[in-house]
Order: sequence, then C-alpha cells, then structure tokens
Amino acid sequence: MGTVRNLRPETLDVRPRPLRAVLFDWDGTLVNSAEVSFRCYARVFGAYGIAFDRTRFAATYSPNWYQTYEAVALPREHWSAADARWVELYGEERAELLPGASDGLARLRAAGLATALVTSGSRPRIDRELSALGAAGLFECVVCCEDVRSRKPDPAPLLFALERIEVEPSAAAYVGDSPEDIFMARAAGAFALGIEGGFPNREALRASKPDLLAADLSAALDALLTLGNSVSP
Repeated sequence: MGTVRNLRPETLDVRPRPLRAVLFDWDGTLVNSAEVSFRCYARVFGAYGIAFDRTRFAATYSPNWYQTYEAVALPREHWSAADARWVELYGEERAELLPGASDGLARLRAAGLATALVTSGSRPRIDRELSALGAAGLFECVVCCEDVRSRKPDPAPLLFALERIEVEPSAAAYVGDSPEDIFMARAAGAFALGIEGGFPNREALRASKPDLLAADLSAALDALLTLGNSVSP
C-alpha cells in the first residue's frame, strides 16, 4: 500500500496504465455525510427501542446499510419501514460537498479524465443531493443501488459504470472511504485509492490495503493527477 505523502507512482505494483477515468464513492468521499447518517440512524433505531451511540455506530457501520440493520438486530420485517424513515429524516438534513470536491473534479476533467459516481445510495436521494449541491454535471455516469442487483464489495456496480463510459478497468481508478470500496475496485481490476473520511472505519480501510491511501480528498485528487501525468499511453 502506498501513501500520498511519499507518492512515487513508478514504484507502485498496481497502477492504471494509462489512466482514463476516475470513479468515486459519494458518502464520506465527496460529501460530508457521516454526522447526518449517524443522527438519522440514531433516530430510526431509537423508534424501535434500539440504543445507538457513536460506539455502536463505529462497530456496525457499513456502506451497505442492511449489514448495519443486521448488526443492531433490527428485525427484517421492519427494514422497509426503516428505509423509508431514514430517507425522510435524511431529507430534513443537508450534507455538504467536502472542501475542494467541485474544483478537484473539474481539474480531473480538464486533464482529460472521465469522471463517474458509483454509490450504494438510492437514486432519489443521490439525484436530489447532486442537484442541491450543484454537482449533477460533474459526472459522465451515476450508478446507484437500484441500477444493479449486487452491491459493494461485489464488482458489478463499478463494472456497470465502466461499461457505460467505455473504459477498461485497468485504465480506471476508484476512490472510496470504506473497505467495501477497495474490495470492489480490486475485484473489478481497477486501481483502488482509499480516503480516510469521516465515517468510523479508518482502521478497517487501512487493513483493506488500498493501492494508495490518502489522508483526505485534496491529497487523493493531487495523487490522481500525478498518476495521470506519470503513465504513458
């Protein structure tokens, strides 16, 4: 695993050659949604008499929220109602793009790289947030949980997006803040870049051994541009 603090792309065992596209996770990677998610989970689970504090959030967090439901022992028959309530509560909140996200995506596109979004989030929520944050035009393709039957860490969502933008996995990088993101990228054959985001999974992210680990989004974007400039067609 490399780090952006000592970035030497020519020494990496795995790297996109040539880099043609960068695909991103949404929650925690481009948008600061960790606190919003925690508050929504706490209110949803509280309605079912399930205590949910930050320690439990750290112990049960997954970008696949059904794994969180299972971890807190929410009965399966309540999952659909919990989904609807979570979305309702989340709609009352406002998550913001992380600093430098819009400018960074514009820099990637100016460098000739395609950009796409691959998220476990639902289409209505993601479309609403993209519109509210002025980010709808930053991606050539947006893949949400409804678009494929499998979810991270299965490679299907990433492969679906790559097919839509007509880029081979070996020429793509995927950026995410969870082990599931790294496993998905690796299974698809793409370069895996991890970001230490706001969700409570940093140790698990490190343990997943991304090809490159960035301390934040700004460092990740700088690393991607360096990678793009360091490999030849």
